[in-house]
Amino acid sequence: MTVKVLFLGPEGTYSHQAAIQQFSHLVDYNVVYEAVDSIPSCVDKLIEHDNDIEDVDLYSVVPLENSTNGQVVFTYDILRNLMQGSNGTNMRIRENQVVAPITIVGEQYVSILHCLISPDPSIGIESLQNYDTLKIYSHPQVWGQVSKYLVELQKRFPNLKLERINCNSTSEAVLQAAEEQSSSQSSGILNLAIASEIAASIYQCYIIQHSINDILGNTTRFLVFKKKSNHRRLLAPPSATPQRVSLLTFTIKQDDPGSLVEVLSVLKDFSLNMCSISSRPYLLRSEQISQQGENFRRRNWQYIFFIEFYIEQDKEFDKDKFCDRIDALCGDWCHWGRFPRDICYYKNTA
Repeated sequence: MTVKVLFLGPEGTYSHQAAIQQFSHLVDYNVVYEAVDSIPSCVDKLIEHDNDIEDVDLYSVVPLENSTNGQVVFTYDILRNLMQGSNGTNMRIRENQVVAPITIVGEQYVSILHCLISPDPSIGIESLQNYDTLKIYSHPQVWGQVSKYLVELQKRFPNLKLERINCNSTSEAVLQAAEEQSSSQSSGILNLAIASEIAASIYQCYIIQHSINDILGNTTRFLVFKKKSNHRRLLAPPSATPQRVSLLTFTIKQDDPGSLVEVLSVLKDFSLNMCSISSRPYLLRSEQISQQGENFRRRNWQYIFFIEFYIEQDKEFDKDKFCDRIDALCGDWCHWGRFPRDICYYKNTA
């Protein structure tokens, strides 16, 4: 059987590495890694995939958060939008429980070691003083992980104009810097990239400075998704632990005092350990506003909450009662799957 894995490309990205970590142990399968050009495309292609027509198990690997930079908002907002639905027609199995078209089946942690990369082997760090403008290409998430380095670089070369160019991925940044440098008509402009050592090797570029992260041990967490209608189960990677993690997204009754606390107290009542909580803004649809009651004060936006909780594999709880309690306390809510905690959650992957 063929297993196809979508990741944010091109080859050599940290997403590519996460995909390999998750699926490389499946030696009895034909595992194919396919690069796509954006995080939304990773999810859209998964949703559009027809399991009944195509004899391929399709998965997507997307970044969720970074130990230095926090949320990868692209991914959080995709989950928010899928839960809310474009027109409010999502399938429900309880009054307020939304059934999403995709589910989480795993997680991976990748050590992030950024490098300053040049397409020209003759360029060293001291060469920067010979240029008027330095254009650095990278993924937007990277800037917050190397901000101190860039400040020090600017101090070291005060006459150098530094420009940051956003790219869809770090590997694409290497390709774009190389293309711009080869086609540049100005001798005063230097095009470099910030990406991984693997990306530099794949695209035959050269590392000027290695490990330029502000914080060593910087790690990105990735989630692995499959389509909800795909009921086949693959063997978990060797790094999976007995702990099982769940991701829950929900909205609350905005003007009820203590409404968020009431939802969180359900976890305590069922002896579930919450390991993260975060939020993103979202807009209420018109039909949702009409359901809020006469005391509702309309706002420019509301908030959707993301919580993760875990339980040991050998322990169980009454899932139906848990879901009934959550359903009674939340507005819309969605359970995105139960998946094994990866061992790298507990150790430095650098």
